[in-house]
Amino acid sequence: MSTLIDSFKTAEIKKKLLFTFLIISVLCVLTLIPAPGLERSAAISTAAGWGSIGFLIDVLSMKAFENISITSLGIYPFLVASIVMQIVTLAVPKLRNLAQMGDEGTKIITKLTRIASIISAVVFAALYCVGMRDAVTSSIYYWVAIILCGLSIAVGSAFCGWCVELLNTKGIGDGLTIIIVAGIIRNIPFELLTGFFSAGVYGILSGILFAFFIALLCAGVLFFIILLNMGEKKIRIIFSKRTVGMKQYGMQNQVIPLKVTQAGITPIIYTLTVTLLPSSIIAMVVPGTDAAWANTWKNLPTSPAYIPFFIIFLVFFTYIFAMMQFNPFDMSTQIKQNGGYIQGIKPGKPTSQYLMSLYNNLNSADCAYLIFLCVIPMALSFIPGFSGIAYGGVALALIGGGFIEMKTLLDNALKAEDEKLKQAGKDKRRKNYKK
Repeated sequence: MSTLIDSFKTAEIKKKLLFTFLIISVLCVLTLIPAPGLERSAAISTAAGWGSIGFLIDVLSMKAFENISITSLGIYPFLVASIVMQIVTLAVPKLRNLAQMGDEGTKIITKLTRIASIISAVVFAALYCVGMRDAVTSSIYYWVAIILCGLSIAVGSAFCGWCVELLNTKGIGDGLTIIIVAGIIRNIPFELLTGFFSAGVYGILSGILFAFFIALLCAGVLFFIILLNMGEKKIRIIFSKRTVGMKQYGMQNQVIPLKVTQAGITPIIYTLTVTLLPSSIIAMVVPGTDAAWANTWKNLPTSPAYIPFFIIFLVFFTYIFAMMQFNPFDMSTQIKQNGGYIQGIKPGKPTSQYLMSLYNNLNSADCAYLIFLCVIPMALSFIPGFSGIAYGGVALALIGGGFIEMKTLLDNALKAEDEKLKQAGKDKRRKNYKK
């Protein structure tokens, strides 16, 4: 809380925070604008046939999917395009070289991602229209209505992707994380009311106690998530110095903090997107069918067969994104080139072995934490009466991790502003001294 208060006292950071709130508010307002060309009651009934996939897209669209809004698909097309572009960038040598060129290469990759997100928005809008083919209004010509619907959904999805880019450049934090966390938070009152009415069958007091217990349990889990996300392993690196005349040359000793959760919440987002992509396409194309195979795919997130796939992809993405944050090979090479060593560890091969062991231990702890937090509620959801908690762990992990990321970014921004003020004060004193 103190970080947030200090941020609002700094003009530059305050401007970014207010811009972030403005973008989220605009997206919330857009969720209330209905998509043209559809019969609302029939469209809501069709959307209900999307199964568990519909609920997840509803969260990603900040409840726009449930409202049959122009932003019904939310950031889902942009998310798919971003993942595809990252995979293509790693696979294609030319794009990989561009990504390593610095700012110029990053701009080109960003432009290509933007084009891919627009194409993805058009494709998913077309699939959305295929799924809503029986809910088209009869008041205007059929093809005019369905084209209007497709254009509005495509433009709405592209606008959501543009908002992600705006938050990345002019806001505070990662745009995808901010919008997903906002969608989860917006859904919390509905979930609490659902729990209240479910337990309210046994009396109002039972409903109140149940809702209070759920809120208390979630607060406890969030506290645990925040503590674990703040956990660090500090490495002290000592650089040897050489004396020439009366001066010493060499780098200053450093303490590098390594988080236990190196990968953050990105593996969860990527795992959900990749594993549920086939299910989402099937849910859009055949929403109201009674075919067993289609219903199995649409409700894949709530089936026991989904858990092994979720764990495999979660571990894979956790190791990938942890390597991006902490590469033991690169760190070992840099320490050696600068004539340094880790306190208590001999230089050379022992340092490499220590860093690799540390990398594996941190990632194992991170994977165990994410699997425990996300998979346990999924397993418990198969018990009668607990079907609504399947993605409770995922939601809490995203909220806790998102707030920690936001706090870290705000702390860094405050430090940068303090450095600017100190430098400005030094420059002013120098000018006065010259006068």
